[in-house]
Amino acid sequence: MRRIALLIFLAGSAPGWAGTARTTEDCDEAKRTNLWCSAGNAGYVAGVEIRSPFLYEALDAHGHDVEPAAIACDVCRKAVASHGFCPAHRLGFVGGHAFVSPLTYYLARSRTIEPAALSCRVCRRHTRGIGWCDRHRVGMAGHFALDDRQEFDQMQKAYEVLLAAVEISSRCERCAAAMVADGYCSIHRVQYRDGRAASGSPP
Repeated sequence: MRRIALLIFLAGSAPGWAGTARTTEDCDEAKRTNLWCSAGNAGYVAGVEIRSPFLYEALDAHGHDVEPAAIACDVCRKAVASHGFCPAHRLGFVGGHAFVSPLTYYLARSRTIEPAALSCRVCRRHTRGIGWCDRHRVGMAGHFALDDRQEFDQMQKAYEVLLAAVEISSRCERCAAAMVADGYCSIHRVQYRDGRAASGSPP
């Protein structure tokens, strides 16, 4: 199965962003729902501010529709049915949508929470970043919560990759996009795997 969204974002010359992502004028809403805030000229994924439109779109926070009959990979087909992840193609599936990055896949599997409704100070603190609360057995990243510790640990690793990608995006947006989706930057000729350079030298 082709990773269509990734090819769109990483192939060819850098796009002139046409605002194809979901947008809002309310930055607080953007933080809660992984949207692009046009008023603040920034996107948000798991509460992380992203100034690069290229990186934000590459994350594909809300996924893409998939047609199961068109999928050749047996693991991917099973993942579509079970809301699972295909390690070979690095694609996650939730609710009939495909997600090209582990972070957005786990966010799609999360439930949303409102920090003001939380009585636990530890849990509230984690909504301002990421963390696990042993007392309540819940992990949070921004407004998103996971009750499964193993899934949360995977989401935390992907969250840390996003932070690194945001930092590198000021030097190369293509490298940043490739970092979060195990892609290739044709400008610097760097292949990324799990957020790190598997070949070549990052900028």
